[in-house]
Amino acid sequence: MNLIDVLLILIVVLAMWAGWVKGFIVGITDLCVWLGSLLIGFFFYQDLGVLLQKAFPALGIWNQPLAFLLTIVLSRIILSFILHRFIRTTPRETHTAPVNRALGIIPGIITGSIYAAIVAALLLSIPMWNGLAKEARESKIANQLGVQVAWLDEKFSPIFGEAAKETMNRIMVKPESDETVNLHYTVKSPKTRPDLEAQMLQLVNEERTKRGLPPVAADPEMTKVARAHSVDMFARGYFSHYTPEKKDPFDRMKQAGVKFLTAGENLALGRTLKICHEGLMNSPGHKANILNPSFGRLGIGIMDGGIYGLMISQEFRN
Repeated sequence: MNLIDVLLILIVVLAMWAGWVKGFIVGITDLCVWLGSLLIGFFFYQDLGVLLQKAFPALGIWNQPLAFLLTIVLSRIILSFILHRFIRTTPRETHTAPVNRALGIIPGIITGSIYAAIVAALLLSIPMWNGLAKEARESKIANQLGVQVAWLDEKFSPIFGEAAKETMNRIMVKPESDETVNLHYTVKSPKTRPDLEAQMLQLVNEERTKRGLPPVAADPEMTKVARAHSVDMFARGYFSHYTPEKKDPFDRMKQAGVKFLTAGENLALGRTLKICHEGLMNSPGHKANILNPSFGRLGIGIMDGGIYGLMISQEFRN
């Protein structure tokens, strides 16, 4: 347990205390208002988006995100007005009753967990000084919460996808894609992480053996290819299967003198190994490479960019 773990636990504890102060009735009402407004936002933001598009066509890609946020704010105001009218009819003695206060801890735990997840996502997403970034990445609680928040990327992508194609929490491009993501920063001297490369190989083989597939063997030749590509992407500030000179993974493998009958590449950029691995397994194309029975060897290149996270290249071959 490190300082980030303590911070996240403290957030939950403070929320529990606030739940006790508010009591169950007020606490569960506030939680329902929050979650209810979020659900309404998901269901009705497109309707508001149509109106905004007609009134403000210049919004462009920001139309959907703005419609979503406005829907949440408006529904929160309405729900809060309706539900808090009910609270005002409840006798004061009910709110101060010991049972009501004790039960208030329950919505407090839920609310605190949500706040802790948001803080964990921010700590794992926003570039910070190396000391704090290292603490966040080594936090067991932040990693677990970060995986859950990363799952929400898929839920929010239809809304925010055009405005922000990737998050700092995790960036990936499909194995068959020629897309290039401009990172807007460079890392000139990233640290090679053979320890994390070994851990990722173990994670890949766990996924394969769970499904009755043979494990892949560590491939020193492909590891050189993987590390070189991770270094190059950091050094030149891009993220893609294609180099700026339009060399694809197979060109890079051949240039390094690697022989293969079949091959594939996965790329990920993220705060932690766990978040990156979960992201790859939740992506059909990347998962297909990891579970491809034709692949028998794997070279992994992981470069640690400090506050910018881990640049990961996986190079598979028969």
